[in-house]
Amino acid sequence: MDLPDLLHSLRRRWPIAVAGLVLGTTAGCAALVLSTPTYDATARLYVTVASSETGSATDLVQGGNAAEQRVRSYVDIITTPRVLQPAIDELDLDTSAQDLARRVRAASPNDTVLLTLTVNDTSAKRAAATANAISASFTTLVADDLEQAGAGGTNPVSISTVQPALPPEDRASPQISRTLLLGIAGGAAVGVLGALLRDLLDTRIRGRAEVESVTDRPVLGTVPRSKDLERAPVFIQGNLRSAFAESFRALRTNLRFLGSTGTGRVFVITSANANEGKTTTAVNLAAALMEGGARVAIVDCDLRRPAVGARLDLDDHAGLTDVLIGRAELDDVLQPWGDTGRVLLSGPIPPNPADLLASTGMAEILAELAADNDYVIVDTPPLLPVTDAAILATSTAGAIVVTAAAKSRTNELRDALAILERANAHTLGIAISMVKTPSQQYGYSYHGDAPELTKDDLHPVRGVRVAD
Repeated sequence: MDLPDLLHSLRRRWPIAVAGLVLGTTAGCAALVLSTPTYDATARLYVTVASSETGSATDLVQGGNAAEQRVRSYVDIITTPRVLQPAIDELDLDTSAQDLARRVRAASPNDTVLLTLTVNDTSAKRAAATANAISASFTTLVADDLEQAGAGGTNPVSISTVQPALPPEDRASPQISRTLLLGIAGGAAVGVLGALLRDLLDTRIRGRAEVESVTDRPVLGTVPRSKDLERAPVFIQGNLRSAFAESFRALRTNLRFLGSTGTGRVFVITSANANEGKTTTAVNLAAALMEGGARVAIVDCDLRRPAVGARLDLDDHAGLTDVLIGRAELDDVLQPWGDTGRVLLSGPIPPNPADLLASTGMAEILAELAADNDYVIVDTPPLLPVTDAAILATSTAGAIVVTAAAKSRTNELRDALAILERANAHTLGIAISMVKTPSQQYGYSYHGDAPELTKDDLHPVRGVRVAD
């Protein structure tokens, strides 16, 4: 995933990133409100080791080195109970030496004889008093016990307080700016990572990129969403210059390069699952072909959940099923649609759809329609629930698989294409429906001798459908 992909993911998942930022900021504010302020009071001690009476330079160096060695040991000693307990008793603190040791820090800068003692407490005054009491207790312990006086009665080690602890004005924790910065930065990081992770785990198809990651079959067209689809399921019923209408003209253009004659002009329209726009694509593609002057036959081969009749407002009580069982002739059930279109609806729903579609009678019907028309558009059931589409695709030019943007998933499209491959059916390409795009008006229209469909053309001329 490169930088443009990352930016695209963040733009698509910005609510997650914003939620992470808000959560981090809220957590930082909550930490400031709920945390008890603490203060650090620091005292500094100076350690010296007495040199010999000669006071030579060598003696001074040796004394300094001895002081540095002792300071390194004093850093560990100053947090022991022998130092802390007298301070606790002096101040009457309600704590133990072990608990106090967790709030005491001792350190010594390298190559120095300074000892820094820091006490952390919820009270600034108590922190300073505790630091000073520990300093006094440590000084007494060193003088009376750890570094005993020699034969001359002089203690070789001297510890003096060069900076007593004072009550601090600023609190040590929580630090407002630091806490808020950590909360904002942490929340932003979590939000961005969450957005990227959500996008990586999202297998929904959104456009060409996702389809091209699944298959090398071409994307024949992208169909945008249409707000007027329920009112005008076929684009010629609405705005002829809309992006929705133009998308089917582009699909028509690509389709003209597929196939040649005979069954080469019979195209199966299917999808992986239901409600992905296959029927909408079938009828609108047929309308676009008719708009270009072609003779087109639409066949509703979805013998389980037929939908073409409802989209075109045609009577579906007789159709393909009647022809397959010998109850009617093909010409009796074909219904005219527009000037150059004919529609073969499904008819009654049979108990054995797959058997009927795989019969020789079905192949003969498609061959007859292909001979009388320039294109035959076959609407079929989805591939994953049933195998009807795969059966028909093997005896035609191939299948156009419709996949819905933001609804279909890459694994479903992959499985659907695998079904066609196992059936030795040719997949002509992919049509992406329900793509979210801004509305667009096109400032041109088609002219010429080809007949134009109008809204009035959608009311078919009723005739005899079933043979007497």
